[in-house]
Amino acid sequence: MSDVFDCAATITRRYGGTVDKFTGDGIMALFGAPVALEDHAVRACLAALDIQEQTARLAGDVQRRNGVVLQLRVGLNSGRVIAGEIGSEPTGYTAVGEQVGMAQRMESVAAPGGVMLSESTARLVEHATVLGEPEWVHVKGAEEPLPARRLLRAAAERGRIGRREPTLVGRTWELNTLAGILDQAISGAGCVAGVVGPPGIGKSRIAREAVTLAIGRGVDVFTVSCESHTREVPFLVVARLLRTVLGVSDLDEHAGRARVRARIPDANPEDLLLLDDLLGIGDPDVAPPAITPDARGRRLAALLNAATLARTTSAQYVIEDVHWIDEASEAMLAEFLTVVPQSRALVLITYRPEYGGALSRTAGAQTISLAPLNSAQTAALTTELLGPDPSVTGLAARIAHRVILSLKRLGAGHSSGWFSSVEPLSLRG
Repeated sequence: MSDVFDCAATITRRYGGTVDKFTGDGIMALFGAPVALEDHAVRACLAALDIQEQTARLAGDVQRRNGVVLQLRVGLNSGRVIAGEIGSEPTGYTAVGEQVGMAQRMESVAAPGGVMLSESTARLVEHATVLGEPEWVHVKGAEEPLPARRLLRAAAERGRIGRREPTLVGRTWELNTLAGILDQAISGAGCVAGVVGPPGIGKSRIAREAVTLAIGRGVDVFTVSCESHTREVPFLVVARLLRTVLGVSDLDEHAGRARVRARIPDANPEDLLLLDDLLGIGDPDVAPPAITPDARGRRLAALLNAATLARTTSAQYVIEDVHWIDEASEAMLAEFLTVVPQSRALVLITYRPEYGGALSRTAGAQTISLAPLNSAQTAALTTELLGPDPSVTGLAARIAHRVILSLKRLGAGHSSGWFSSVEPLSLRG
């Protein structure tokens, strides 16, 4: 049990969660408190999957050593809680309320070795995970069955599963600018474009529209996103991007190595070994060159640049949320951006205003700063999302007013000191 708890606590902290308490054969953790996290639900799901994976590995040792079958159930729920310090001890921070208990109820109905999500959590993570079909479960304290969904795995690519894209409002100039930059890249004058704005202002929507523009012009599109909990993983983002560009994401190691050599036939053999290792398709019987991380980054960057310049077709690379990029990937991509003007490529990066890293300082790059929608545009968007029924007319106006006030406060540098939801996560063995 000590090994299980140590594993669960380590993984919880890795994804930015807080271990609340141990309960004999269980552990309770919070995501979104005491530190607010905009992607708390996704982090909780990734932590749950990682804990189950590590526990399965530990279970083999336990079976051999103790003759005991070790399995965990995990439950997650999202909602409002009462959180704060109770008592004077350093470990006195906790959360209480109905939503905490619901996480435990979800754990109680999860299959051994599985993860069960409440409906509120499922809605928050449907774009980033693969979920089972909705099912109705009976839990303690509820007179009627409750909806729940099994968490199967993290999605390979994040999307907007099950959500209708609303009409794009107030971004005509931005899209026309991107279309012009893309046409310039297709003609042979590659370009780097940055889309800058605070959280929630529409950077991802602009990126999706840019993808649609590129596909409509027959341009190959490669997309990758940075994530807040992976900033300490070296080369993660550039590895993800290269796996997509080289088309090895769905191939086994042998087929992946063959694909890489077909795509880059004239590369230095040692550099190809480094690339295989980066992509996770290395031959276990052949060790990559033993060089420093800096030297590795430089050689891989040179290989990437050469492959880019040798490309004869147009391409669009979309790198979202680079304010969360890992340092090694940032250095490699900064080198890559220096050769983009000599290619038929558009590199579109999105980031927040506080990011001042190398990717925001590329010489000759175009920058599109997203301004908040005005009152009329906000009202139009809110009305479309809520629907035309007269009963919600007043609500649309209230929401639009609050959005405008929130954006003004954000622009003035203010932030809220409270949070509205956390992810109570319950595990039990």
